[in-house]
Amino acid sequence: MPRRAPSPRLVTAACVLALSLVAACGGGSDGGSGTGAASPTRSDGSGEGGQPSLFDKKTLNIAVKKGQPGFSTRSEEEDDFAGFEAQLVQFLSSDLDFRAADWDVQSRNREKVLRERSMDLVIATYSITEPRDKKIDFTAPYLKTYQGVLVRDDENGIKRLADVDGKGVCSVRGSTGDPGSETDRKAKQAVRDALGPSVEVGLRNSYKTCVRELIRGNFDIVWTDKIILEGFAQDPRYAGDVKVVRNITVKKQQFYGIGLREGHTEDCRKLNDALKRFLDTQWALAFRAHFPGITERVAGFEQQYKPTDDEFEAFAGTSCGGQ
Repeated sequence: MPRRAPSPRLVTAACVLALSLVAACGGGSDGGSGTGAASPTRSDGSGEGGQPSLFDKKTLNIAVKKGQPGFSTRSEEEDDFAGFEAQLVQFLSSDLDFRAADWDVQSRNREKVLRERSMDLVIATYSITEPRDKKIDFTAPYLKTYQGVLVRDDENGIKRLADVDGKGVCSVRGSTGDPGSETDRKAKQAVRDALGPSVEVGLRNSYKTCVRELIRGNFDIVWTDKIILEGFAQDPRYAGDVKVVRNITVKKQQFYGIGLREGHTEDCRKLNDALKRFLDTQWALAFRAHFPGITERVAGFEQQYKPTDDEFEAFAGTSCGGQ
C-alpha cells in the first residue's frame, strides 16, 4: 500500500470531546488520530456573516467510517488507519496544510455532528442527496458508485433483482437504503420499493453489523452501494463468507462528497480545488491500493467509480451552497 511521504503519520489522539453522537470513545470505536502539521493562522475568513475559516484552526475534527473495509481500517503493520478515504484525508491535510483528528461516525449521525459543531468535515462514504444538502453543504464528488447486494458465498439462488423478492434484507440507518433518509413521501416510497414492493428492509447502525448478521443467517442480503460491498467482499475477514452479486444494480448512481457546515463557502471551494488535484494525481493510485479486487477484475474501473471532469464540474457549480 502506498504511504504518504515524507511524514504525516496518524498518531493517537485522546478522546477529549464529549461526543454523544460520535462513537469515538466506546461502542466499537477506535478513537481519534492526528495527521499532518499544524497550519499557520490565516486571515481569509470564510462564509456568510464573517465566519472564520475552518483552516484557521490548528486541528480539524474529521468524521470518518472507521472499520469500513476499503475506506478506513486499522493497518496490520502499524497502529493507524488505511483505506481510500483515509488516504484522501492524508492528502487533504498535506495539500491544505492542516492537522486532522479522525473520529468514527455512524451514517445516521453525519448531519448531526456537523450541525452541532462537534465535527468540521465528514468524509465517510457520504452520498450527495437533496435532503442532506438542505441541512449541510457538500463539496464536488471524489467517487461514484451504483448500489448492489451482498450475499453469502454459498448463495446461488440470487442472480437478478427479481430473486430478491421475499428475502431478508439488511441496510443501515441514515444511509440511502433507509426510507427515513428521504423527506418527500414519494422519495421514501421509492426507497422502500427499490428492491421490489414486497421487500422489507431491516435497519442496523453499521454495515459491519449487517454483514455479520448475513453470515450468521439472520439476513439473506445486505443492500447498499456496490463499492462498500466490494470492500467487505475483498476483506480477508469476510472474503470467504460473502460475495457481491455482479448482475444486480439497484437505484441511481451515488456520488460521494465531503460534508461541512453551511456558511463556509470559501473553505468548501478550497476543498473542491484540492479534490480536483487528488482526482488528477492520486485517485487511481489510491483506488488500486485499496480496491485491488475491482482493479484486477475490471479494466475500466475509472469509468465506473471516478467522477468525470464534466460530472465534477457540474457538481462544483451547485456545491458549497451554490444554486
